[in-house]
Amino acid sequence: MRISVALVLPLYYYQRRRYAQVAEQSRLSRVATGLISFAPWILYGVASGFNHWRAASAGGLILCIVSLAAMRYRGSSIKLMDWTMLAFFVIASVMMLGLRSTAFPVYSAVVVWSCFAVAAWSSIVLGHPFTAAYARETAPREFWEHPVFIRLNLLMTLVWCGLMTVNIGFAVIGVIVGGNLAKPLLSFALPMGLLALGFVFNGRFPARYLARSGFQIPAASAPAA
Repeated sequence: MRISVALVLPLYYYQRRRYAQVAEQSRLSRVATGLISFAPWILYGVASGFNHWRAASAGGLILCIVSLAAMRYRGSSIKLMDWTMLAFFVIASVMMLGLRSTAFPVYSAVVVWSCFAVAAWSSIVLGHPFTAAYARETAPREFWEHPVFIRLNLLMTLVWCGLMTVNIGFAVIGVIVGGNLAKPLLSFALPMGLLALGFVFNGRFPARYLARSGFQIPAASAPAA
């Protein structure tokens, strides 16, 4: 069922000026927050790449805690995927520092994608698709309970659930096949490629879905995950 443009456009144009004023500041804030949030993974990837798994796990956990504290200091909410990142580094630290596991380095990619897939699918089961938390940062509050907003984020979360589940499959195949070429390809290169496609999807799908639903909103107010 298409939605009347006359019913929804006035709401967004009414708020357009306010969102346009904060759009640039909001974009810069999201970039800074994204860089801070990605720091634990950079350290983890580099250290584990040199086979320093204990340093990778402990250092990643410390940077993860620092990044979450920085997010709270900046006034950003800590979302499901942030808690999932923390959960993974806690698991990694327990396995490598507490249990001194020799299996964790082998199955680490399976563990990390399993953590994120379980979190994503759980958000669907509980009726709170995780992408909605990101969309609310830019969408007008009046839009949050709109059926289009709810459906949009359900679809986007399902896409990410599928992406993360596929990455678990890649990681499992990488463990089975092994080798100096196959494992990095299946455990890192292909999952990172899918991750990049996911972010491209995030940038393009919302506006197209809103347009197909029968209306368009100002770019500064468009929800994005």
